[in-house]
Amino acid sequence: MASVKDHAKSLLDMEAPLVQGYKELRGCAVTRAEQALTGAVHEAQKAQISYLQLLCEDLPPQFISVGSIHSDAVKLRQGPGGSHPQVGELRAGTPVIVMEWSGYWAQVQIPGGRRGFVFRDYVRAEGAPKEASGWQH
Repeated sequence: MASVKDHAKSLLDMEAPLVQGYKELRGCAVTRAEQALTGAVHEAQKAQISYLQLLCEDLPPQFISVGSIHSDAVKLRQGPGGSHPQVGELRAGTPVIVMEWSGYWAQVQIPGGRRGFVFRDYVRAEGAPKEASGWQH
């Protein structure tokens, strides 16, 4: 039986080429309704691929929830605070694995395996209370 990681890699190989097709579909849209619907399908496909990429990586030992970034130009930092060096910048829709809440910060893993901290207000965590370990009001 294939592992989750192996199966996710197989699905990723099948799904990734579809992004171009959805992009082309979006380019054919004329009406506002067509533009909205094709845009939503294209974005959903890109999100699906990002979640599959997370499954293809070594998952963190800590896990609170799966979530996503809901603002553009969110700084990924080395530690939980604005004084820590920036190690990346995330765009809206980037899926994350929330590993821990640390004060006003969330420790996350993003596609590509990079880990860091983002300001908690930019993370939508699915089904996880932000009162989890380390949360401060």
